[in-house]
Amino acid sequence: MPNRLRAAVTATPVFLALIALSAPADADVTATPPAPSVLEVGARYGQALGALEVCYGSKLTEKGKALDAAFTGSDHDKFKAQAAKIFDMWQKVKGCTNQRDPNQCKIIMDKSCLAAENEIGQAGTAMPGLVEFVKH
Repeated sequence: MPNRLRAAVTATPVFLALIALSAPADADVTATPPAPSVLEVGARYGQALGALEVCYGSKLTEKGKALDAAFTGSDHDKFKAQAAKIFDMWQKVKGCTNQRDPNQCKIIMDKSCLAAENEIGQAGTAMPGLVEFVKH
């Protein structure tokens, strides 16, 4: 990828926000990971819903569908608010327009879908099994 295009893709705020979800934790890999917070689960649910909008052939699994009922009261409100924030970022990716270089939008969408598949797909690293993706 040419440096100019790489800089344009990585400098896009929405793309950076989506990639921030995939930042590796500095935790000890032998320790049992702590249960994810309400905000983390909400973010992953928003990521899953966004992937359904952008990624060809993606499908929400039963595990993904169950997340919406996992919280009640104020926790559910926090969950929904966080999911909405992340989903809005995906909507911006879906609505991307760049008249000078329309390929930049396609690259952003492809990279976002790849990151989602790596994180919340069947063998995901963050919250596996939320979305099924079409085999490449």
